[in-house]
Amino acid sequence: MSVGGLVGWAHGAAAAVAAGACVWVLVPPGRRLIAGPRSRRRLPAGMPVVLGGVGALTVGGWLGGLAGLLWTVILLCLALTGGWLAWQSRAERRRRLAAADVAHATQTVAGQLRIGAVPSVALVSAATDSPCMERPAATQAIGGDVGRALRVAGDQPGRDGLVSLARAWELGERTGAPIAELALQVSDQIRQESAARRLIDAELAGPRATARLLAFLPVVGILMGRLSGGDPVGFLTRSLPGQLCLTGGVLLACAGVLWTEHMARRVGES
Repeated sequence: MSVGGLVGWAHGAAAAVAAGACVWVLVPPGRRLIAGPRSRRRLPAGMPVVLGGVGALTVGGWLGGLAGLLWTVILLCLALTGGWLAWQSRAERRRRLAAADVAHATQTVAGQLRIGAVPSVALVSAATDSPCMERPAATQAIGGDVGRALRVAGDQPGRDGLVSLARAWELGERTGAPIAELALQVSDQIRQESAARRLIDAELAGPRATARLLAFLPVVGILMGRLSGGDPVGFLTRSLPGQLCLTGGVLLACAGVLWTEHMARRVGES
């Protein structure tokens, strides 16, 4: 490998180290700076990522010049896009698990009430299998406000059904209406909403997969150019015009994937 190639790879390595170090230092868990566990100062949402990106770009440009700056931009775009997609996937999985837990809990409560169990027994029975009902069951045991406890427990992604159950519970306590029938209606509503959301997710799986596939098509073009006798990798990594083209391509590909995911989420939430 030529001296220019070694310098280019050194710039890329410096950019990778700079990006990783800045992001790792400035984006700790809980969006908290490294001021100690007792510090209550928190940054606004997204500000740690901005600070980490600026720091990475500064260090990458300082260590590697223009080439290091471009490589830092590329690596940051790939890392942030992949991290955001992974975070969204985990959040969606947690939401689905929470929704399934709520559906099971409401079905248990409705079933127990319909066979003649008192509300306290119904809540305890639901809490044995559904963690979302542990707080309401404990509140019922000490004679507290079960409706409020259900609302608090429902203030989490995927647990919106507990708010409907809280309304039904409070309505039954105020008017004397049978809580069993109200809980059964809430259970049916949650089950229908879960089925509709699964259908929407299945319909959106195709566009999401297509967007991610299109993002990888430039790699196929590079391989085809390599097989035809060219040197696209060398052009993209060892020359300034190639690095500019690579940076622009990565930015556009990441923007396309993020925009598709954003639109899919908007459709799913509507």
